[in-house]
Amino acid sequence: MPISLAILWHQHQPYYKDLSSGEMVLPWVRLHGVKDYYGMARLLKEFPDAHCTINLVPSMLAQLQDYVENGASDPFLRRTLIPADSLSGEDVCFILDHFFMAQWDRMIRVYPRYRQLLEMRRMGRAPAVRAAEEFRVQDLRDLQVWSNLAWFHPVSFEESEALRELRRKDHGFTENEKTLVLREQKQILARVIPLHKELAARQQVELTTTPFYHPILPLLCDMRSCHAAMPRHPLPTGHVPLVEDAEAQVKKAVAFHRQVFGAAPQGMWPAEGSVSPDIVPLIARAGIRWIATDEEILSASLGERLRSGQKVERPDLLYRGWRCQAGGAELTILFRDHHLSDLIGFQYQSWEGEAAADDFLRHVQAAARAPAAGTETVVPVILDGENCWEHYPEQGVKFLRTLYAKLEKREHGVGSVCVSDFLAAHPPTQRLPKLFPGSWINHDFYIWVGHPEDRRGWEYVYRAREDLVAAARGRQAGDLGLARAWEELYIAEGSDWYWWYGDDRSSGDDEAFDTLFRTHLKNMYKFLGQAVPFFLNVPVKGGAYAGRYTTPTASLRIKVDGRRSSYFEWLGAGRYRADKEGGVMAASQKAAVEQIYFGYDQKNLCLRVDLRSEATVDQAGKGGKGTKRLPAPPTVAVRFLDLADAMFGTEGLTLTLDPTAPGRVAFGGPWKKAGTNAAEAAWDEILEMKIPFAALGVKEGQELSFYINVTAGQTTERFPRSCALQLTVPPENVDEQEWMA
Repeated sequence: MPISLAILWHQHQPYYKDLSSGEMVLPWVRLHGVKDYYGMARLLKEFPDAHCTINLVPSMLAQLQDYVENGASDPFLRRTLIPADSLSGEDVCFILDHFFMAQWDRMIRVYPRYRQLLEMRRMGRAPAVRAAEEFRVQDLRDLQVWSNLAWFHPVSFEESEALRELRRKDHGFTENEKTLVLREQKQILARVIPLHKELAARQQVELTTTPFYHPILPLLCDMRSCHAAMPRHPLPTGHVPLVEDAEAQVKKAVAFHRQVFGAAPQGMWPAEGSVSPDIVPLIARAGIRWIATDEEILSASLGERLRSGQKVERPDLLYRGWRCQAGGAELTILFRDHHLSDLIGFQYQSWEGEAAADDFLRHVQAAARAPAAGTETVVPVILDGENCWEHYPEQGVKFLRTLYAKLEKREHGVGSVCVSDFLAAHPPTQRLPKLFPGSWINHDFYIWVGHPEDRRGWEYVYRAREDLVAAARGRQAGDLGLARAWEELYIAEGSDWYWWYGDDRSSGDDEAFDTLFRTHLKNMYKFLGQAVPFFLNVPVKGGAYAGRYTTPTASLRIKVDGRRSSYFEWLGAGRYRADKEGGVMAASQKAAVEQIYFGYDQKNLCLRVDLRSEATVDQAGKGGKGTKRLPAPPTVAVRFLDLADAMFGTEGLTLTLDPTAPGRVAFGGPWKKAGTNAAEAAWDEILEMKIPFAALGVKEGQELSFYINVTAGQTTERFPRSCALQLTVPPENVDEQEWMA
């Protein structure tokens, strides 16, 4: 009997439409619609015996319909339509700043003319107003065309001779040819929903949904659910249960799905795979039969370790559906294989497509071979169905075609199934003892409520909702302005705004997201006929761009010796890379710091600083290969500050290391002397430190904010340059808690 593989592609974009103006603020539904929403479904059509599930988020579909049926526009499309010789100076600067927003290696540099235009732009080296001096009218028209042409899926080029001819022509496009590109674009967008209907009608694909505006349901139902994985973590001020909003988002999604596809969905991918016991009854009441989330939720729910590294140790637990009862209702839950999903999402991008597909199926075969769950064995692989393909050659076409062909033939003993079909044939028998609240990322909700900016965004929502509830009293149920006001609030509850808040992630256009988030709340007041309160003019984001770093995922066991002792030593740490932070300095690739690792153990903040070879110092007088001695060895200082209440004072705390005396640490500021004696530092290949939380005078649940200064001669560089690294002080029994999770 073949192994049943249940692939779910999650198709989602935030809600970009400004309901007041009617315009889409950003173009990504349009562009991903042409590429991924059409291309992914069109590839499946070639392999009728390959089955999968496609999750279509309602807010994305609604915007897609707006483009097709209502002639919706966005600032990118508007400036594409303007004849190149009629562009204003402001239009030209917008185009030069925004029309290269695609994966450079796979979507720009593969086309000679688009690559040439990118080189002319001198991104990061010249502002748009200066670069504009190099662009003639023809250059601008070619850029208008290529910024759209590059987003067509390879199957569309196979289908359209007109598109192939434009690709061959490469440059010197006319206004008529630009019009042709946009006409082809709209025709493809119009095929997306009918194509999905066709695949569903022939039972090749199961279509599922997500709560309408992609909210984190557990946080709406009870913000305190984040404490399961993050005990005593700070919560937004004024938080209250919004169960009614959560249920409204679910009901709206199911009703919309039925309207568009003619049948209600049986399955749901909760936004970000976020689950808690609170959401089970409200999802079940909407008629949903199954949901899915991540394997770490199952591990935390059972108190069982499911894998060791990449190897699944308990396939009998992971590869099956589970019955989950809560609040008098029951759902079936599937738990995705995190590693297999990430192989497609992140690992196979640099592989040859056929080899990657074969390797993937071998991994599935090996993981589910034994001991499995008998006839209930199903391997769930769930991931984003759009963003990863931009990093594959030819948008992953060879990988997907090879994979689907092999699944049709059941090579390596693996066949594909739609989730509902499999569950109907093999109803789950095991009952989950409890459901751990968390998401697909680290089985917690840190991304959406862990940073002060996240919490500030929620506080804006709570305050606006109070005003909305007060305004609703005495109004008629059919009041159109009131209905639109509620719609704006539901939009602001979506997960995407909080995804980009904080220092842990950056979209490259964070200010646009922040502005749009506040615009939705401002529109709420406008639809109510009320003045917009001043607080909505204050950005949620700080004044600087967010830095690029990941957050710690597990406690560390560090030997402070200044050596790269083991790959696993810093595996659970957060990581900042200087080359991932934007700006001219980053582009120069001459920063003193290559990367910073930071994390914690039961009693200490753990820090590791990797300096560039030019900035390292031979401590023992025996320089290793590639090591250079500087005339003036650098000094490294760690500066602590608390951005919320300045508990360390305006100067903060500093800890300074002089490389000429390894291990010597100088403390500046109001440290707790009783804890400073336990501080450790070593500087050899790398700089490693342990800084006791007792020396900092902080308690569990408090947030630490800090950055690194590196001084060489008269020059001091700060890392990260435009933000602080942040870490929440863990409880003393963190090892025990993480083991239980």
